[in-house]
Amino acid sequence: MRIDRSSYGALFLGVALALGGCANQPGTAKQVSNSGEAGHRGAGQTVSDATINSKVKAALIADEMVKARNINVDTLRGVVTLNGTVNSASERNQAISLARKVEGVFDVKDNLKIAG
Repeated sequence: MRIDRSSYGALFLGVALALGGCANQPGTAKQVSNSGEAGHRGAGQTVSDATINSKVKAALIADEMVKARNINVDTLRGVVTLNGTVNSASERNQAISLARKVEGVFDVKDNLKIAG
Protein backbone atom coordinates (compact mmCIF):
# COMPACT_ATOMS: atom_id res chain seq x y z
CA MET A 1 0.00 0.00 0.00
CA ARG A 2 1.35 3.38 -0.97
CA ILE A 3 0.59 6.54 1.05
CA ASP A 4 1.41 9.89 -0.49
CA ARG A 5 2.63 12.94 1.48
CA SER A 6 -0.77 14.68 1.56
CA SER A 7 -2.16 11.72 3.53
CA TYR A 8 0.49 12.26 6.22
CA GLY A 9 -0.61 15.89 6.56
CA ALA A 10 -4.25 14.89 7.01
CA LEU A 11 -3.28 12.23 9.54
CA PHE A 12 -1.13 14.69 11.50
CA LEU A 13 -3.93 17.28 11.52
CA GLY A 14 -6.45 14.70 12.76
CA VAL A 15 -4.18 13.58 15.60
CA ALA A 16 -3.43 17.20 16.57
CA LEU A 17 -7.13 18.06 16.70
CA ALA A 18 -7.93 14.95 18.74
CA LEU A 19 -5.19 15.69 21.27
CA GLY A 20 -6.17 19.35 21.44
CA GLY A 21 -9.58 18.33 22.76
CA CYS A 22 -7.91 16.77 25.80
CA ALA A 23 -6.97 20.23 27.08
CA ASN A 24 -10.56 20.76 28.23
CA GLN A 25 -10.72 17.66 30.42
CA PRO A 26 -11.66 18.05 34.12
CA GLY A 27 -8.79 18.98 36.40
CA THR A 28 -7.00 21.16 33.87
CA ALA A 29 -8.94 24.37 34.47
CA LYS A 30 -7.27 27.35 36.11
CA GLN A 31 -8.17 27.93 39.72
CA VAL A 32 -8.24 31.04 41.90
CA SER A 33 -5.68 30.93 44.65
CA ASN A 34 -5.95 32.45 48.12
CA SER A 35 -3.67 35.24 46.92
CA GLY A 36 -6.05 36.05 44.06
CA GLU A 37 -3.66 34.87 41.34
CA ALA A 38 -4.62 32.24 38.78
CA GLY A 39 -3.36 28.81 39.78
CA HIS A 40 -3.40 25.34 38.29
CA ARG A 41 -4.47 22.05 39.80
CA GLY A 42 -1.88 19.65 38.49
CA ALA A 43 -1.72 15.95 39.24
CA GLY A 44 0.56 16.49 42.22
CA GLN A 45 -1.60 19.25 43.68
CA THR A 46 -5.04 17.81 43.15
CA VAL A 47 -7.00 17.03 46.27
CA SER A 48 -10.54 15.80 45.68
CA ASP A 49 -13.38 18.12 46.57
CA ALA A 50 -14.87 15.45 48.83
CA THR A 51 -11.61 15.22 50.77
CA ILE A 52 -11.37 18.99 51.08
CA ASN A 53 -15.00 19.15 52.22
CA SER A 54 -14.40 16.52 54.91
CA LYS A 55 -11.23 18.21 56.16
CA VAL A 56 -12.89 21.63 56.36
CA LYS A 57 -15.86 20.18 58.28
CA ALA A 58 -13.50 18.36 60.64
CA ALA A 59 -11.53 21.56 61.26
CA LEU A 60 -14.73 23.47 62.04
CA ILE A 61 -15.99 20.74 64.38
CA ALA A 62 -12.65 20.57 66.23
CA ASP A 63 -12.59 24.31 66.87
CA GLU A 64 -14.15 25.50 70.14
CA MET A 65 -15.15 28.94 68.83
CA VAL A 66 -16.97 27.80 65.70
CA LYS A 67 -20.44 26.28 65.94
CA ALA A 68 -19.98 23.86 63.05
CA ARG A 69 -23.54 22.52 63.17
CA ASN A 70 -24.75 25.90 61.86
CA ILE A 71 -22.31 25.97 58.92
CA ASN A 72 -22.73 24.12 55.64
CA VAL A 73 -19.58 23.45 53.59
CA ASP A 74 -19.61 23.00 49.80
CA THR A 75 -16.51 22.49 47.68
CA LEU A 76 -16.17 22.72 43.92
CA ARG A 77 -12.76 22.56 42.20
CA GLY A 78 -10.96 23.58 45.37
CA VAL A 79 -13.20 26.55 46.08
CA VAL A 80 -14.92 26.20 49.46
CA THR A 81 -18.24 27.95 50.06
CA LEU A 82 -19.36 28.46 53.66
CA ASN A 83 -23.13 28.92 54.16
CA GLY A 84 -25.02 29.32 57.40
CA THR A 85 -25.26 31.40 60.52
CA VAL A 86 -22.62 32.36 63.07
CA ASN A 87 -22.92 34.28 66.35
CA SER A 88 -20.22 36.89 65.74
CA ALA A 89 -17.77 38.37 63.26
CA SER A 90 -14.92 36.66 65.10
CA GLU A 91 -16.63 33.27 64.66
CA ARG A 92 -17.03 33.99 60.94
CA ASN A 93 -13.37 35.04 60.62
CA GLN A 94 -12.26 31.89 62.46
CA ALA A 95 -14.34 29.64 60.17
CA ILE A 96 -12.88 31.30 57.07
CA SER A 97 -9.35 31.06 58.46
CA LEU A 98 -9.75 27.36 59.27
CA ALA A 99 -11.09 26.62 55.79
CA ARG A 100 -8.20 28.46 54.10
CA LYS A 101 -5.64 26.38 56.00
CA VAL A 102 -6.91 23.08 54.59
CA GLU A 103 -4.67 21.52 51.95
CA GLY A 104 -6.10 21.85 48.44
CA VAL A 105 -8.26 24.91 49.15
CA PHE A 106 -7.73 27.59 46.50
CA ASP A 107 -10.33 30.08 47.69
CA VAL A 108 -13.06 30.48 50.31
CA LYS A 109 -16.41 32.11 49.55
CA ASP A 110 -18.07 33.57 52.61
CA ASN A 111 -21.87 33.32 52.65
CA LEU A 112 -22.06 33.31 56.46
CA LYS A 113 -24.60 35.54 58.18
CA ILE A 114 -24.20 36.91 61.69
CA ALA A 115 -27.21 36.08 63.89
CA GLY A 116 -28.83 38.81 65.84
